[in-house]
Formats: sequence, C-alpha cells, structure tokens
Amino acid sequence: MKNLADVEVSSRIIGSLITVIISIIVFYIIKETALTYIGKKKKGANRNKKKRLTLLYISVSVLKYVIFLIDIIIVLGIFNINVSAFLAGLGIFGIVIGLALQDLLKDFISGIFIILDSQYNVGDYVEIDDFKGEVIGVGLKSTKVRSYNGEIRIFSNRNISTVVNYSHYNSKTVILFTFSSDEDLLKLEKIMEKLIDRLKGKLPDAVGNIQYKGVEEYGDSNLVLKLTVNVKPLKQYKTESIVLREAKLLFDEEGVKIK
Repeated sequence: MKNLADVEVSSRIIGSLITVIISIIVFYIIKETALTYIGKKKKGANRNKKKRLTLLYISVSVLKYVIFLIDIIIVLGIFNINVSAFLAGLGIFGIVIGLALQDLLKDFISGIFIILDSQYNVGDYVEIDDFKGEVIGVGLKSTKVRSYNGEIRIFSNRNISTVVNYSHYNSKTVILFTFSSDEDLLKLEKIMEKLIDRLKGKLPDAVGNIQYKGVEEYGDSNLVLKLTVNVKPLKQYKTESIVLREAKLLFDEEGVKIK
C-alpha cells in the first residue's frame, strides 16, 4: 500500500510538472511568434496599425497570467484539492498576499488606462522620466523603452506619470545659416531659392515644401537666414543632414562662406 501511495504521489508530481512545462513551451512559442510579427510590422506602421500591434503585445502579456492561473487550477485538481475550499482556507495568508499584490494591481490599472488613452503604442518614440527611446513593449504590468544606443529601460506602469510622445504629430526641421553681415542679402536669398529648388525630390520624409523664412538675426557681425520644413515624426535630424549637405555643395559652387 505504501508503494502504491508513493507511486500515486509521484505520478501526480510528474503530471503537474508536465502540465507546467507544456504551458511554458506553448506560451513561449506564442510569445516569440507574436514578437517576430510585431518587429516586422512596426517599421513604417501608421498610428492605427501601431495600436493594433500594441493590443497584440498586451494580449501576449495577459496570456501569461491566464496560463499561470490555469496551471494553478489544474495542479490543484491533480492533487484533488478543491479550489473554492483552498481559497477560503487561505485566511490571513490570503490577506497578506493581497497586500503584496497591491502594486501589481496598480500596474494593471495604470496599464489599462495607458491603453484606453492611447498615450503611446509599440513603435512610438517617447520620453519617460528624462529617458528617450522607442517603445518596444507595452504590457499590463510594465512598459519597455529602448534608447538609440540600445539601452533598455523597463518602467512599472504605476510609476509612469508624465509621457512625451514624439510620434503622434509631424516634426519640424529648422536650419539656420550664419553669414557675415557684409554679405549681399539679395545674393544670399537667390542662393536660398536655388537650394530649395535643388532639394526638390531629395527629402523623402518631408511633409510639404521646404520654405525660406527670411532673416532670423542681423547684427554687427552676423546675418542669419532661416529655412524650415515639416517632416514625418522623428525625421528632423535625417532631413537636416540632407539639407546641410546640399547647402555645402551649393555654397562652394557660389563661393559663399558661412560662419
């Protein structure tokens, strides 16, 4: 009889381990498939598509907790433990667990509001607590942000109070050219017109045409001229680089020096 009891206990333990292992394998297959899909689709995604990808990421996050709860119920069933009686018998221990899970509950509630308010989505470029980067993951518990240098920071949703989202609206590129105040202004303005004409078709991220905004500053030694162009979110630096390159080539052709 003792051997039979030992065999039964062993079989239940093995059954529980198999259940947990299968659950883990299934979850990671689903997770890696979803993350691969999100990684491929988020490049160039518009706001609505980012929203759908974010909901997919959150669904994976929720699935983790659902599988965890199902595993607990199955394991309790394997050991013939009544779930309702087990929960009722927790007593003070249950209260302690509840208090310990308060922060987790706050994370979940904050995560829900982040989703409902569309504060940010996977693929958005944001600033949270002076940390700038791309949102690579949004879950009910936490948000993952990766900076340009590859640093990844994980924020508990309950601690996120202020978010700057740079991806919701177009950015603006402002380019200032400083010349000597002795330069011929009319000549410089004609060169600006040539530069604008040369840049046509060379700014893939521009939203609208580049514009000459006139004299930004004039003093005893400096004359500053200003160009602006609206661009897609976060594309101002790439656009500025293209403009400066073309300006350098043109200024060399025209024999104009900048300060």
